[in-house]
Amino acid sequence: MSWVQAASLVQGPEEERDVFDEEADESLLVQREWRSHMQRRVKEGYRDGIDAGKAVTLQQGFNQGYKEGAEVIINYGQLRGTLSLHFQCHHLSGDLTHQ
Repeated sequence: MSWVQAASLVQGPEEERDVFDEEADESLLVQREWRSHMQRRVKEGYRDGIDAGKAVTLQQGFNQGYKEGAEVIINYGQLRGTLSLHFQCHHLSGDLTHQ
């Protein structure tokens, strides 16, 4: 049995009694304290899980975007270099015919 399930089992009909009632037994107080601790741990675990999930998702998105961006930039650089080469060759051949 997980501790989350165990925390939910400590609730009982005695829950409506006053915490400071002199007749309340030690067991009830321990159960309430246990449940309170478990509820806090569940909330903390949930928050930690959300934070971890955000970090993983952010890193995965960055990795994917970086890969796609690198591919685009490489293609752009090759195209720009090719066009520059053609422009320079055309420009040089034009200069040679005018001399």
